[in-house]
Amino acid sequence: MDAGFYGGIPALSHDPLTPTIFHESWWLNAATGGNYQEVSVSSGGRVVGRLPFSMFHMPAGCALCGLPELTHFLGPAIDAGAGAPANRALKHDKILRELLAQLPRHTGFYQKLHKNVSDTLVFQDHGYRTTVQFTYEIVPAPPAMIWAAMRDKTRNVIRRAQEHYSVADLGDPNAFAALYQRNLQARGLANYYQRISEVCAAAMANDAGRIIAARDAAGEIVAAIFYVWDARAAYYLLTTRNGAAANNAVSLLIWNAIQDSAARGLVLDFDGVGTPGSRVFYTGFGGLVSPRYIVSRFDLIHRVAGRLMNPFRKKTRENFQ
Repeated sequence: MDAGFYGGIPALSHDPLTPTIFHESWWLNAATGGNYQEVSVSSGGRVVGRLPFSMFHMPAGCALCGLPELTHFLGPAIDAGAGAPANRALKHDKILRELLAQLPRHTGFYQKLHKNVSDTLVFQDHGYRTTVQFTYEIVPAPPAMIWAAMRDKTRNVIRRAQEHYSVADLGDPNAFAALYQRNLQARGLANYYQRISEVCAAAMANDAGRIIAARDAAGEIVAAIFYVWDARAAYYLLTTRNGAAANNAVSLLIWNAIQDSAARGLVLDFDGVGTPGSRVFYTGFGGLVSPRYIVSRFDLIHRVAGRLMNPFRKKTRENFQ
């Protein structure tokens, strides 16, 4: 099977300077209201490296160089050109060093890096700390093969959901954002995402995102998910369900997203394993574990200020397990 094509839907082209949907200028504008920055390196009159980020201001004059809202990873986007692998690696590292040297003054740095970043050696040379977050991926294949790779329990959950719910696109980003907010409030949870409707609208306008909803027999939405895609992968970003909905409604929606992603020739990335419960849930779909590197560096003053205002409040697509 062609890695960029399956089921009749062509995949998007790949650009090393835009390795993920999260590096797209339209995404960054939607996620920040235009309030993002980036540093870049040029050679021979063209850009060969860029690193986007957002600045967050904290007490005591601290500034965090981090990820914009709903932007689950970024990291350097580098075009090292052609040539022998060793020469390309050296050029890549040189470009990255130049990018890091251009970052504005900050007391803290935190970014989860995209899959194309295979090592963090240059970051480590500059005093950054490396950690790893794991995610689950479903590789594109015929639906029957993906279905057979699932746990029996997961398949049974989806079968039961198909008896009670119908699945269709939800074309209104504002309706999804309102549903997300309403369901969180009903459970006494805070919503840390303020730009859901803008991000959903931008992704859908660029044919790179989809909201699908499960409805009961009365036509009421019981659950909905939002996922996006680029040239290589689709990313499961947000989900919401009402308190009366069974968990199987979300499983049904994910199964639909898996099939759609496979038809596009794309890996479906579950975008991180946050809890033991999510690990069990995702494993049921037959996914493979894949690492994502995280780089961070915090000055002493930043660590002290962080005790006053924690910039890494736990953010979740919702606890649906």
